[in-house]
Amino acid sequence: MVPPTSAMNQSQPPFRAGSRIISPGQPVFVICEGGVTNYGDLELAKRQVDAAAAARADIVKFQVTNTEALISRKVAKRLAPELGFDWFERVKYKELSLEALADLARYARTAGYPFFATAHEEESLDLLLREFDPPFLKIGSGEAGNIDFLKRVGAAKKPIMISFGLQSDDEVVRAIDTLSQAGAGPMIALHCTTLYPTPYDAIDLTRMRRIGELTGLPVGISDHSVGWQVVLAAVALGACVVEKHLTFDKDDPRSLDNPGALLPAEFKLMVRQIRDVEAALRPVPDAERLRRLETGRNWASQAIVARRDIAAGMAITRDMIAFKRPGKGGLAPAMADRIVGKTARVMIEADEQILESHVH
Repeated sequence: MVPPTSAMNQSQPPFRAGSRIISPGQPVFVICEGGVTNYGDLELAKRQVDAAAAARADIVKFQVTNTEALISRKVAKRLAPELGFDWFERVKYKELSLEALADLARYARTAGYPFFATAHEEESLDLLLREFDPPFLKIGSGEAGNIDFLKRVGAAKKPIMISFGLQSDDEVVRAIDTLSQAGAGPMIALHCTTLYPTPYDAIDLTRMRRIGELTGLPVGISDHSVGWQVVLAAVALGACVVEKHLTFDKDDPRSLDNPGALLPAEFKLMVRQIRDVEAALRPVPDAERLRRLETGRNWASQAIVARRDIAAGMAITRDMIAFKRPGKGGLAPAMADRIVGKTARVMIEADEQILESHVH
């Protein structure tokens, strides 16, 4: 049996992102993941900031990487024939220098974004904290099982988002406990499937809820599937955060992220549709709901009408009436017993509504 986590045993303060609170019942926090699809090109990274702002994403995220600290050069070289490329070299050239990161951080601030990035190893984490002091931190799924790294992240005492895509239930619990005991601030747990792109039948959105049950934390999704229908489904299931990659070319072979990423126009549409889903999930007060129902009833409901001309003094039988739209101003079909068996007080023309004042 999975033991309860520290996060489940104590309520955490709200997760704040500037003036925003990220929690159930609040607008979904949308992360535009720039990732490494800028390929170390500062100007391309700035275009990602522009695209995120145009899409009205809540924040844009990048990756800070020290390739020597992240990837074993020797192992990468040994596996290169099997993979078809040298993983070390594939990552190395995508690094952004400290100067470029500082420039990018300044540029992001002009768009209203704090600098937000994922660090995959301790050297990059230290640089991120020292040089940029981000408002919160993001832990990728690949690092969610690295206890030493989690302790370092937790010790920064900042709010943390953490993705789980490679972990068992026990490992999820252990990661959250480790962060909590190290002093981490409020946390959010994201369901992630570390396949690029992720087949729909491998996503298992029920896992997002399971992670919430295990941790007692607000949940979200980091999605790598094609399109954004999975994101919308996750929002409907209670995701507080969604993270989706942005690219300018889905067919660019330089990154595994590209096939499951979105083009700028698609990202903008996704954000708009997330807000539409939120609106659809919002409870409607009874008074407003009834007012809207009345508007619909005026045209969509039916009323009692005369099937043929009914002369004054004639007894009305069931075969003399019909039910037709619009219902506005008339008697509902359920009130037919107030008409059938009564006598027409006045002449009622065919296809006209029959009112109680017409009979006695």
